[in-house]
Amino acid sequence: MAVKAESTLATQRTIHPHTAWYYARHILRYVPLVLIALIAVGPFVLSFLGSFETNGQLTSYPPQVIPAAWTFDNWVRVWNFTLPSVNGLVLPRWFWNSTWLALVNVACQLVFSSMAAYALARISFRGAQLVLSVMIATMAIPSSVTMLPGYVFYARLGWINTYLPLIVPTLVDLASVLMFVQYFKSIPRELEDAALVDGANRWRIYWQIILPLSGPILLTVGILKFQGSWNNYLTPLLFLQLPQLMTLPIGMGFFKNQYSSDYAAQLVGAMMNAIPVLILFFSFSRVFTDTGSYAGLAGQ
Repeated sequence: MAVKAESTLATQRTIHPHTAWYYARHILRYVPLVLIALIAVGPFVLSFLGSFETNGQLTSYPPQVIPAAWTFDNWVRVWNFTLPSVNGLVLPRWFWNSTWLALVNVACQLVFSSMAAYALARISFRGAQLVLSVMIATMAIPSSVTMLPGYVFYARLGWINTYLPLIVPTLVDLASVLMFVQYFKSIPRELEDAALVDGANRWRIYWQIILPLSGPILLTVGILKFQGSWNNYLTPLLFLQLPQLMTLPIGMGFFKNQYSSDYAAQLVGAMMNAIPVLILFFSFSRVFTDTGSYAGLAGQ
């Protein structure tokens, strides 16, 4: 009984240590993390709070972190922004253009990139490694090298001021294919072999076995590609020249020129551009730390 009591006391001391070194170690561990988080999140928080202030409050000294008088006029004024060449409200149109274009790009990349990755990762054919090597090599080519030839090519096709140059070239994304390939290789081939024995074809295996087990990678690629499409600036700027066709990041350029001295309005426009992506990211942030529901089966 004495041995058991000493063991219990030692366990309690391990679980509930009250030494000075215990607290110092936790302080040294978490204080730098808190400082890094404040540095990373601080500008966004200050910008969000500043969007509810007047221009006088924003330029006052000393600066005010919390608005003295909250005002929503900035958001209403920005939402009602108009241009002479565009009928109706401009911001909702730009917002819709960015949203549907990002969703289409994500859907196409998830489907076609995962199909290409399945062929490279699960089907043995001559030249598979060569294809992967060529794909990796082409990723090293700067986009500025292909920008001008791409513009000439799409101009001859009559695709300027259409969304086709923003959709067709991104039907298959090389980075997404490589991410899918690495994930698909972690799925044991025993499941695929059993399905082949039962008479399933490659399409059925891909659709009913591989994709249901690939939820984490599908969500991860979807979030990354939605963010990339939403924040894409150079490509829409090159191919979309009509204001009614522009996406939100491009439209913010027109907005900034018209409200060059209205800092509150500029902060509101920046928040409108950033908040949708942040909501999407934090809604699925667990995906980036999730090892996948399939990890336990893969290790058997």
